[in-house]
Amino acid sequence: MTINKEFIQNFNKSKSLESYREVYSSLIIEKHECRICDDVIYYYDSTFKISQKTKKLEPLGKSFKSKKTVDGNDYYLTVCEKCLTNKFPVYAKKNKTRVFNGMNEITKFAFNIPEDVASKWINKNYSITEKTLIEKYGELKGKERWKSYCEKQSYSNTFEFKKEKWGWTKEQFKEYNKSRSVTLENLIKRHGFEKGEKIWRDYCERQRYTITKDYFLEKYGEKIGLEKYDNFCNKRLFSTSSYSNISQSIFQILQNKFKELTLFFGENEYYFKDKENSRFYLLDFYIKELSFGIEFQGDLWHANPNKYKENDVPIKFDKKQLTAKEIWERDRLKQEFLKTKIKKLIIIWESDIVKRGLDSIVEEILNEINLIK
Repeated sequence: MTINKEFIQNFNKSKSLESYREVYSSLIIEKHECRICDDVIYYYDSTFKISQKTKKLEPLGKSFKSKKTVDGNDYYLTVCEKCLTNKFPVYAKKNKTRVFNGMNEITKFAFNIPEDVASKWINKNYSITEKTLIEKYGELKGKERWKSYCEKQSYSNTFEFKKEKWGWTKEQFKEYNKSRSVTLENLIKRHGFEKGEKIWRDYCERQRYTITKDYFLEKYGEKIGLEKYDNFCNKRLFSTSSYSNISQSIFQILQNKFKELTLFFGENEYYFKDKENSRFYLLDFYIKELSFGIEFQGDLWHANPNKYKENDVPIKFDKKQLTAKEIWERDRLKQEFLKTKIKKLIIIWESDIVKRGLDSIVEEILNEINLIK
């Protein structure tokens, strides 16, 4: 094809989208349009050059031939600057010569890079771990740098550091830590309801998996994994929390779905008094208006019958040394009493959540609630 230099001269004078489109449509053979608007992929620095080697016209600057290579795979620029700005208005304020250098939301969208690929790249290139520092600096210096990094991070998260650097009060420090915590409420504030709830569910699923034996075996191998898993189980025996993170994950999801109702759980557990036997029974989760309750049964603390025989002593470090049979009887008495006080009581086992996942358990609870509403 004979190159019409007049087209190129017109573009070089005006540097407009119209003249770029004219050259592009007339002289570029291999081409790809914006995946959003189907127009040419045009940016502030888009231009052309005539290759001295091939004597063909080639795009220069940002174009459909711009690419990012991630873990050996090429991802090409697939949106024009106009569509990118519409999607991310903040792009207009960015340094346009550097905005695509790193891996960020703008880059992922522009080059259509899958979320899992981007996350893997970020963890590999940006995360500071002992392993990455050893790979970069050698074992001795790598470990020294890791120790120094941990010490700095530890100090930078203290009240003393925040007070010295920013003049914070203890109340400000407390609010800051509260805002950083991974909770359903915080995630919805940051990402909106739909995305926030999805991130929360994914987080809960990851947390659920990290307390399983399979996770420890996968991460550390059979011998060390079993040892670490046993240590983990023993530490749970002495936890100062009277409720599990898994159960609270479910209860927070329910709280978000029934904001108009009065819910009791966690540090605000509801209790019933057994006057006849002079004792109190705490209920893990309670909706007062519906007289609906949930008891969460941890496999260890409540001696899951699928895991323990009646003469087993699941909690070996407990002074009471209760057998599984004694634990079952204790739970039976509690549940029978609670059923005389509320309309509906359901039992959820920790192992059921591990096997079925949070979504399935939440759906089952919602079905039970709908039956009594």
